[in-house]
Amino acid sequence: MLNNFLSKYKFAFTYPCPRKLREIVKMSLFERESKDQVISLWMEYHKEKQNNVAYVVSKDEYEILKRNTKESPLFLLPIKRKGGHFQLIGQSQTNSILFTFLEEYKRSGSFSSPYFILTIFEELLSQKQVALIRGDIMDYKIDKDEATFLTNQFLQFYMTPELYEKYIYTLNHKQHEFNYDDFKNHFQI
Repeated sequence: MLNNFLSKYKFAFTYPCPRKLREIVKMSLFERESKDQVISLWMEYHKEKQNNVAYVVSKDEYEILKRNTKESPLFLLPIKRKGGHFQLIGQSQTNSILFTFLEEYKRSGSFSSPYFILTIFEELLSQKQVALIRGDIMDYKIDKDEATFLTNQFLQFYMTPELYEKYIYTLNHKQHEFNYDDFKNHFQI
């Protein structure tokens, strides 16, 4: 049933968060800093923000991530929460990955609201050899710890060849072979 459902819908979210790095930082100042200082400033800036998470990936990691999100745009993730778990579904759209609750997506399809948005900023790739990633929590439906877990898992599944092939590629291209129970057990849920 999940397979039939996933093949019918696509997200149609609008972007309520920054899509360009210059909307967050003063680019002329950032470009003058060393790569290490850029990473430090980026991580420190987001550290205390309760509605954001931040990550940095190398140019090589970015290339893997970009290729895999284009090839396999859908991501599913169960997240433990006190008293059980919930499931988020994400879809990659250019340099953003939009997440909503699976149950809402089943009800509303492309009219679902995004509750977490990862944006990959590639403006510093050529000069600093890094891509900056920011996660924006919308409407506080998930907390910062859950957003951190989601982002870590998303990056791990898309950049680790074995996990990508076994779960992400299969979910997107061989849905009849996707073993949800095995996937859920991976997270000990």
